[in-house]
Amino acid sequence: MSEVLDKLFEDYKDAPWLTHIESDPSPEAQKRMPELMKELEGYPMAPGNELDFLDDSTPDGITREDVDAPHGLHLYHYEPQEKNPKADGRIIYYVHGGGFMRGNEYWCRFNAIHQAKNLGLPVYACEYRYTPENKYPKGVDDVEWGWNYLVNDLGFDPKKIIITGESAGGTYEMALMLRLKRQGRELPSAGCVCMSGFLDFAAESPSYTLNQGIDPLFSIDFSETMMFYLDDASMSHEPEVSPKYGDFTGFPETIFFADDTEVFVSDALIGADKLHKLGIRTEAYITHGLTHCYAFEMPELPESDTCYRLMREFLGL
Repeated sequence: MSEVLDKLFEDYKDAPWLTHIESDPSPEAQKRMPELMKELEGYPMAPGNELDFLDDSTPDGITREDVDAPHGLHLYHYEPQEKNPKADGRIIYYVHGGGFMRGNEYWCRFNAIHQAKNLGLPVYACEYRYTPENKYPKGVDDVEWGWNYLVNDLGFDPKKIIITGESAGGTYEMALMLRLKRQGRELPSAGCVCMSGFLDFAAESPSYTLNQGIDPLFSIDFSETMMFYLDDASMSHEPEVSPKYGDFTGFPETIFFADDTEVFVSDALIGADKLHKLGIRTEAYITHGLTHCYAFEMPELPESDTCYRLMREFLGL
């Protein structure tokens, strides 16, 4: 593993934006991760019965409003009773993960609730149409609809919007910003959180090869993944498909999270390096030995507490 880590980080040894925690996971994480893997075995691999997997209650201290969106989807609004005193009118626009094919009724709600609780801001969490029935660009279209609703219908100032996303949601949040920039529109400039974002459908990032067989969650045939999401594999270098290849000029300040055992860790490193070279404030916090998107999936862990603390510090909350 040390040889793999040397290769993964060889171009970033002195990067001022990088924090690499090489110590082993906490005892709590080592106990919880196998439990989570077991739980996820029962999670539906296709939409339709996610509510059987979900505790759909909204906890004390949080209120929820469901907004109807196109195609039978929703935009969920979670409002914390205890507001962050540094909120200054800011909100979160959250785009969930789930491999582009699930998560509307589970991760979309679960992770939104914990962001509202831990960051003390209102969270608007968008659902989107799933692949393979609805291939690119339909998911990005739905995420854009949610953005338009926040800005045009509810009147939120883009300067007050923080955008967050994990895994496939990291793809979509970056794709949305590239699309808005192409349209000459304002981006969510209050900050960006990208957790284990999948930013390279061409699978050219080093960790896609180096961490195959090491990542505890993913062992992916990316040629199959491309055809699952795209009608035309030649589109894999298009920036909206693989944001890694886009121009990040004008992007908001961004904090990346990933683990060094993930196949997606290089995307975080490459993304942070691109932003830094453009003069945009960025940080990448990389742990060791934890599962994909651990802070959102296991918010009770001490490592997750650290992630949320780093988010608050980075975002000035």
